[in-house]
Amino acid sequence: MADGLGSNVWVSTSDLWWQTLADGPLLLALFDAEGRLRLANAAYRAAWGLGDGEQPTLAEIVEAARAAGVGPVDAPGRRQRALRSGYEQAWQDGRRLWWVEQPTPDGGWACTGVDISALSRPRPPSGQLLSEPAGLALLQSLLSDPRAWPLCVATTAPGADPQALLARIRGEDGCARLADGRLLLVLPATGPAQAAGLCERLDGLALTEAQWGESATELLLRA
Repeated sequence: MADGLGSNVWVSTSDLWWQTLADGPLLLALFDAEGRLRLANAAYRAAWGLGDGEQPTLAEIVEAARAAGVGPVDAPGRRQRALRSGYEQAWQDGRRLWWVEQPTPDGGWACTGVDISALSRPRPPSGQLLSEPAGLALLQSLLSDPRAWPLCVATTAPGADPQALLARIRGEDGCARLADGRLLLVLPATGPAQAAGLCERLDGLALTEAQWGESATELLLRA
């Protein structure tokens, strides 16, 4: 843990995780319990316009970046960090970034970001009602594919008409009949705000946002 960042920092620059990803395209950062940056790779610092060695708070990072025209369109709200969470963020330069935050034992959090604005969306079989096994296989493949993130699912009440739903969903969406009679709608490359709008137009389906690292079965238990 001899990384010069304090004894309460749970990750060090000697960790294999950091050595492998520090120079890659992922945006990596570690914040302490007060929200102050403790560690960040070159991609994260470049995205936010941070110099080497700077350790501002997240609020200061966002304020400075937005003032320079390189930050998010909307100021991030206060997020609950008791559990791992993922969310999409639109930036002023037109990019879409997908962030995953995970709490650390010292009360801070680790943050991983990826630019999803240029990624093509996967296209599940369109116009077809899948069986539950086929639907689960599709969902698991999308959960494991970075191009499909952010990812949401929606469910109907048991006995819903699949033809009415299939006629109104997008070509990249997937639909399956679950064993309990509900329809499962899989919404790849769709953040919660966009998914909520789609669900409202599709007669108020119940929406669930996927969490990075969970399986299809775990996601369905929350849906």
